[in-house]
Amino acid sequence: MKVLPADKTCINSGFLCSNCQARLDAGDITEFEIDLAKDLIQLEEEEEKFAFLRDISFYKAIDYEDVVIIVVAKKDKLKISQELIDWIKETYEIDEIIFVEKTNKPRPVVEALINPYKLVSLNEIFLATGDIQFRAVLWEDDKEHFLFTQEEIEELIFELTGNITRVEFQ
Repeated sequence: MKVLPADKTCINSGFLCSNCQARLDAGDITEFEIDLAKDLIQLEEEEEKFAFLRDISFYKAIDYEDVVIIVVAKKDKLKISQELIDWIKETYEIDEIIFVEKTNKPRPVVEALINPYKLVSLNEIFLATGDIQFRAVLWEDDKEHFLFTQEEIEELIFELTGNITRVEFQ
């Protein structure tokens, strides 16, 4: 794998260096991310059918009850096979996996979180303080089909992009 949430040596050995341990203690990385990264490295090395993992960057994984959000590099979503998705779901007993490309823009993140439903609009709001926030407008009719509540979507967008985004329905 090109990029991992922690050092490859730390992941493989199970013993974290002081830097990785500090990141774990601070909540920048999680035990789940380390376990998933270790399993993905083993798959990449042992299974020829998962050799494509050498070209994948794995930045972050958010375990949100029965849904896991995995942050990968741009265009890496296209390389990931259904077989790998099924393996992760079965191994970690996950109902749903959402792949999100690493970005600081809220649009692709919102679209990934509400997929297959559509985003009505995304507006940039310039505050008097000089800060920028976003307003994502979604269809009211789709609300009951989303995997996350309005507040959860807002929290996830902030965690994944660092941007404050208000979600509204019309």
